[in-house]
Amino acid sequence: MDSTPAKQQPKSTIGQYLLNALHQRGVEHIFGVPGDYVLRFDKCIEEHPSIQFINTTRESTAGYMADAYARLRGLGVACITYGVGINITNALAQAYVENSPLVVISGAAGAAEFLKQIKLHHLINKANATLGDTTQLEIFKQVTIGQAVLTDPKTAQQQIDAVLDLCFKTKRPVYIEIPRDMVDAKLSPETAPVLAHDTQSNMQTLDEAMQEVEQMLSRCQRPMLWIGHEIQRYGLAPTLLQFAERYHIPIVTSLLGKTAVSEHHALFAGVYQGDMSSPEVMKLMDQCDCVFMLGLLLSDVDTGIFTAKLDHERRIIASAETFEIGHHHYKKLALNDFIKRLNQLPLEKTFAKTYSNVNTRKKLPFTAHPKTKITTKYVFDCIQHHLQRDHIVVTDIGDSLFGSADLILEQDSFMACAYFGSLGFATPASIAAQLARPKRRVIGIVGDGAFQMTSMELSTAVRYQLDPIIIVLNNHGYGTERPILEGTYNDIQDWNYAAIPQVLQGGVGIKVTTEDGFEEALLQAMQQRGTFYLIEVDLDKLDFSPAMHRFEALVAKNSAKQSGAQCKTL
Repeated sequence: MDSTPAKQQPKSTIGQYLLNALHQRGVEHIFGVPGDYVLRFDKCIEEHPSIQFINTTRESTAGYMADAYARLRGLGVACITYGVGINITNALAQAYVENSPLVVISGAAGAAEFLKQIKLHHLINKANATLGDTTQLEIFKQVTIGQAVLTDPKTAQQQIDAVLDLCFKTKRPVYIEIPRDMVDAKLSPETAPVLAHDTQSNMQTLDEAMQEVEQMLSRCQRPMLWIGHEIQRYGLAPTLLQFAERYHIPIVTSLLGKTAVSEHHALFAGVYQGDMSSPEVMKLMDQCDCVFMLGLLLSDVDTGIFTAKLDHERRIIASAETFEIGHHHYKKLALNDFIKRLNQLPLEKTFAKTYSNVNTRKKLPFTAHPKTKITTKYVFDCIQHHLQRDHIVVTDIGDSLFGSADLILEQDSFMACAYFGSLGFATPASIAAQLARPKRRVIGIVGDGAFQMTSMELSTAVRYQLDPIIIVLNNHGYGTERPILEGTYNDIQDWNYAAIPQVLQGGVGIKVTTEDGFEEALLQAMQQRGTFYLIEVDLDKLDFSPAMHRFEALVAKNSAKQSGAQCKTL
């Protein structure tokens, strides 16, 4: 994808230039909800020859869809109207903390409208101010890396290029506000040069860091690469894989960084989440004597509630914001420069293979038993058995996420909001993923609680003839919360999920209760393209995947420690 500014078009309007700049960066779809302040720009999108406006049911799901699109295509765009569109901030916050390059474009009232000294609808504050309402801008500053308010044709081109460049390079969302009287304003040919975002390393500092890395590698015998989502977002996996292959260093990923590399690769050992990991992965990490922690977000989820082994003496941390080797901290180092230099190390050694590839552990017999009550474990075993390498798995929060951690997938074939944990992500994200990668098939896995939040976005799948497979794990409530603290608040109203396609007048709904019933429904869905499938899996209230049981054990252990600590203070 080209991140350079669009060619200057002196006669183009602000709206046209913005759309051309987005298209040059790979955008072919914009997700949003129309509103009067943004209608003129929406019309501009409709008239653009290469970008399609995708109507969504609400702004928050437009944000989730743009987020998913960005993770697969490199840039995603959502379009909202002023004021009432701020419910997109939840999706923006998720994109911000999980490094997803999302552009939010908001319409706004024109400057002349404020001169009438009347209260304008949708405004949040200062409705009579002659300079306009800046409240939304101040709100969005908290969840975006850069902002541009396009009120001057002389500076609009510079603002657009600068903020899109910032979004592209930092992999974080930006906000663009365009008053409706500026959409058709002619750009001035006199524009200032774009200010580049500084991502260069101090070469002397980089040399010093690499010397220390070389020394640490020369002393160790069992190094590991633990890689996260930033490696995926910045496209650094191929370079890092060369380094791993050169020295025979095994790889684990974080849950947020799952499928940063192909999980079919001989060096891939699994997903590491501290004590939530599989026994094989835990043993491998316990035995390693040097760990490269690359592009990670060390959250409680990715560290298994802080049970990951993080020995300061044996770790190398490199991310977009932090560089540490042992107890030494380095400043002004770019992650991409560091990864590239790993391949230039003069180390003359390779490391012995002391682990089993994850695929070896997955070659287990699989049978769908007739008339046997279905379990969550069986659901994931069945999905794994029938997965193809061109499938993309999108999961929501809960057992849909934890159970999916053990699936073996191709590179860039997994998507979840594993850190921010926003319920309702999977359904709209699955639809956007199918739009972004139409030749591949998307399998969305979502719990019943999360599904109820955004399920009607499936109407978008019907309208645009998109065909994801949505698997609803119906365990009759918020199953992830039950091990933490059970109560009636974890129960939800049961729906007839399989009947939803009848309401939407499109799609196929199937409810399953047995192992063979699920396999039959899954195969039917995989073999038919052109319409979405909704497979409702009726599960027992306390039926969990093996990964969820590991989470449950950790929660219980953590609770016991907290209770013990409280007793000591009494």
